[in-house]
Amino acid sequence: MCKYIKFRWLVAMIIFIICVACLRGFSMEANEQLSQRLAAIRSQNKGEGTDWGKLEAECLKLVQDHNSPEEKGKIYATIARIYAEKGYCSREDVRIPKALEYSKKALQYPLEVTTACGMYGRWTGSLMVTYWSYPEEEFIKVRQEAIVPCLIGLKLALDNKAPKEYPEAPPPLGKYDIHPEKGPIYEEAVRKQKQQLAARKKWQFEAELYHQRKALTQICVSLYSHKPYATDELKSLAQKILKNYDAVVNELVAEVEAEIARIEERTVSNQGDK
Repeated sequence: MCKYIKFRWLVAMIIFIICVACLRGFSMEANEQLSQRLAAIRSQNKGEGTDWGKLEAECLKLVQDHNSPEEKGKIYATIARIYAEKGYCSREDVRIPKALEYSKKALQYPLEVTTACGMYGRWTGSLMVTYWSYPEEEFIKVRQEAIVPCLIGLKLALDNKAPKEYPEAPPPLGKYDIHPEKGPIYEEAVRKQKQQLAARKKWQFEAELYHQRKALTQICVSLYSHKPYATDELKSLAQKILKNYDAVVNELVAEVEAEIARIEERTVSNQGDK
């Protein structure tokens, strides 16, 4: 009897493992299918003249078949990109509130790190593009609001070890003549190929993190090198959000101060030319 129970338990475990493996395979296939469908929709965005509402609707329709939290996040992030990636015609551009809406919506779901960083940047950008030339009092209020998601995105990049400098040249990918026969030579070739693919993937991730860190930093610099200057405010907010990144906070404030100095120097020079 005990042997029978153990046997049934073993069979159940094997079935469970097989099911999990099948689900993982299905999940990877569905994820790749979703990525391809979203890329096809996004490729229709030609900028001005594009029916963005139609592209948004096509993306949202995919939620019917791809409704896991991860898939929804990917869909909403794609819509945010569609509305934001071609730039805006004016501060009244109808795409601005849509980009803001979907950037914030995407961040309510699990996202890849670099995608999440990008959504925080778009959130900030969508807020500021409307208010950039507004009266000083209103600009100050929106800047205080907009800098928060920007710094949160920067912290996410830093938490994932975003490099300050662009990574060195990508690791090479060798060409291996891998024959289906089993044996030491085959196994070594497979091992080297996997190792190189993993190294290349790590490099790509670090390179994208570098770009996100740089972009988010530049947004901070642009916001606070715009009059009225408020480097103390930036430092205070950055210290609260970028905890344990004191060096980064100091570098950020230094970049803002350097940009302000360049702006003031240009202003004086232009006045002297008149």
